[in-house]
Amino acid sequence: MIATAALAAALGLTVTSASATSLATWTVTPGGGFTALAVNPTLSVPAATLQCASSAASGTLATGSGNAGANIGQIADLSFDQCSVAGIDFEVTSTGFPWGLNVSEVSASDPDAVDGSITGVRAHISGSLCEADFTGSVTGYYKNGTKQLVINAGTLVASNADCLGLINDGDAALFEAAYDVTGNHTITKD
Repeated sequence: MIATAALAAALGLTVTSASATSLATWTVTPGGGFTALAVNPTLSVPAATLQCASSAASGTLATGSGNAGANIGQIADLSFDQCSVAGIDFEVTSTGFPWGLNVSEVSASDPDAVDGSITGVRAHISGSLCEADFTGSVTGYYKNGTKQLVINAGTLVASNADCLGLINDGDAALFEAAYDVTGNHTITKD
């Protein structure tokens, strides 16, 4: 669920429309492999919040100039460590890789950041008397100067929920995380 995150983690960003990513092209320097680490990511539904000690991601980015914003990269793996809800331990399993990393535009509030999304997110959480699946996409921005991917919105939805009413089918989930990304990557509009 957090894996929605997740990251997930890598360098995603927000695609507001297919045409937004098809009109612009992007330069990724140097491109190639990356890893990312977030401390204290959370996944919130109306009645509960899953908190984890950390989340780690890895994947690849396109390289060079002239890259489309859609699928400018992929997340190959996303994991979570020491997760709990109200003190009860939970496991988070991410599946369905690779997830797509997409860039949509230069951030209106910060010219050093690019907005985007991570699509194809699939995760399962399980704990004492509670389990649920989460699918959808997450959105946020990548800050070139600090090499940080911030996930702060999206459309994750719960399904197959059996969680004593704390998580229900159709619940919207908010994943929030700030991933420090290695590889010294910069993403700029051509």
